[in-house]
Amino acid sequence: MLGGAIGLLVCYGVRCGVLYFPFVSEALSRVPFSFGWKLRRAVYRQVLPAIGADAVLHFGVILEDPRTTLGTDVWLSTNCYVDYAHIGNHVLIGPQAVLLAGGKQHRFDRLDVPVKQQGNLPKEALVIGNGAWIGANATILASVGHDAIVGAGAVVTKPVPAYAIVAGNPARLLRMREGSANNLANNLEDALDEIPAQRRSA
Repeated sequence: MLGGAIGLLVCYGVRCGVLYFPFVSEALSRVPFSFGWKLRRAVYRQVLPAIGADAVLHFGVILEDPRTTLGTDVWLSTNCYVDYAHIGNHVLIGPQAVLLAGGKQHRFDRLDVPVKQQGNLPKEALVIGNGAWIGANATILASVGHDAIVGAGAVVTKPVPAYAIVAGNPARLLRMREGSANNLANNLEDALDEIPAQRRSA
């Protein structure tokens, strides 16, 4: 009830331009314990376009953009930063992950003007598909498909296909998850690679 009342005040303040949403999110992120994530969820339910009833935003989670949406059964671990994203259902996001809206945050075309003074490019929402798992300390600059896995510390600069397992900097495809539709094609490709080149050309 307290969270809902605070949420209504925050929603009104943000819409009127009295409150700056990222600062509100930063303040909310510092409230500890289960009371903290329950308060965050209650406030964001009033402010965001959509948030699942059982979404959990742990201590230190900051949302930059009030257009962000969170699905059902979403778990955002400690100290995550979310710029502007549409996060699906049943998503796991590890500690200190950073989700940025697109790979090009700032304009940098001119050499005679500092990057900081060239302004930002328009934001496009990052999409994290249903059932995705993003590891700790990953940096996400492109959308992640449903049921994909991003390894800890990965830097994702290109879209990740559904059911893919990626890791590294920049992130690269390690394999497709067992049972996925693309797994058969991958196995066939691996088998062809093992055939000597002269046999394939014969």
